Amino acid sequence: MTLHQLMRISCEVPRLILSCRFEREFKGMIEQEPRVPRPNGQNIRGILQVVAMICALTVIGAFGLIVRAQHPTAATSIIATPKTEHVVVAIEGMHCGGCASGVKAMLKRTPGVVSADVSFEQKEAKVEFDSSATSREKIVEAINNMGYKASVKS
Repeated sequence: MTLHQLMRISCEVPRLILSCRFEREFKGMIEQEPRVPRPNGQNIRGILQVVAMICALTVIGAFGLIVRAQHPTAATSIIATPKTEHVVVAIEGMHCGGCASGVKAMLKRTPGVVSADVSFEQKEAKVEFDSSATSREKIVEAINNMGYKASVKS
């Protein structure tokens, strides 16, 4: 026997041992026919019931979202649509654009004021405010507290 043949046999022996062992341990499993569950009437009925339940829940959920979108709650409608009013306030005592900027900044910090536009040239302020949070009188009072003379124009 040559060295090459010996090496070849030594490499094949472990493979043969492993294959014999594998065949001995798993022979029963290989010879058996694989068990695949066959669908019967009861299995199919159960599957159809699950699918029907999922479809019903999907339809009910979608219907609920549609109804909810069409009928907003009272809290949503209060937040979404505050009742705003507009007032024009005449202001005496402003000497420059800086005075107008100061009045505008103070009005924007006033609770209930949505927006304010103060004009030094026209000597007036146009204010949009939430009537549930403040009033015309409070806006005029806030401007008067700054040292100007304010009165409601319209």
